[in-house]
Amino acid sequence: MDIPTAQQTDLVVKSIPDQIEFNVRRCDLEKSEIFRDMFAVCNQGSASADGVKTLADSCYVELDEPAQALKTLLELLRQPPPPPLLYMPDRMSAQECWMKLPFSQRYEHDSVIPFPLLPGMIRLSDKYGLSDPLVRSLRSHLVANAFLHPLKVYGFARANGFEDVAVEASTYLLHPPLASYSREDISVIPTVAAYHDLVQLHAHRIKKLQEILLSEEIFPFGYGLCALHCNETARIWNERRVQLVPKVEAASDIAAEMRTLMDQLSSCQVCRKACLAATEMLEYKCRRITRTIGYLPSNGRET
Repeated sequence: MDIPTAQQTDLVVKSIPDQIEFNVRRCDLEKSEIFRDMFAVCNQGSASADGVKTLADSCYVELDEPAQALKTLLELLRQPPPPPLLYMPDRMSAQECWMKLPFSQRYEHDSVIPFPLLPGMIRLSDKYGLSDPLVRSLRSHLVANAFLHPLKVYGFARANGFEDVAVEASTYLLHPPLASYSREDISVIPTVAAYHDLVQLHAHRIKKLQEILLSEEIFPFGYGLCALHCNETARIWNERRVQLVPKVEAASDIAAEMRTLMDQLSSCQVCRKACLAATEMLEYKCRRITRTIGYLPSNGRET
């Protein structure tokens, strides 16, 4: 990041608690709504307004911010961070990248601002009225962190009213089960309602997965029936799903679990083909179950 020299600056900003000064350019500070209003007061002749005083030919601004927070604010103003870069494999459009790649592979990792830095940046952007494009960029970095830090991103988003970010983060909170988190971990969720939404999401998915598993037959309506082994194959299928039902979790891949039966059915191509078709149908039906808090039945949009 390019840091302006003293000759390039025309203002001094001072951290009151740490007594540290920063040389800055007025044109950078004017990217903030708060500083624009402050300068407007000065321009009207109110040189003694709180926080701003004229010293000879220079302007001096004192802020009740720690030096590190002030440094972050000035960096945001001087060189606003661009949104994270999408990872673009050859012959793949941006839309295809977003739809087809796992979330962890959608972004160039070096372009994503680490999560621990973002809450402070977002607080400063709100407090000092930074530009809408900058705020949107910071929120896109927050979304890009949802895969690696889903619980922290979810908690921060719900605490700050970023519902779209919270919905995205909830996708990555299907595993592990909520009961496996420590009290300290789960304390980042700010309200009972925010926690309850996750509980509902898990419960809804488990119920739907179990219903789909118990309703899917290996020879539906006699389709693909094996005349030689139909009873034995149906027995194996039923035993496996009955064993699996109580173990289903919100992130379970029941199609993959049932597909393990194909090894047992390897001696009969008809039965093997029926098992493949049944598990493909399971996979299709499971994809239709909501993976986010945004489409819960309590929100009026059951999926």
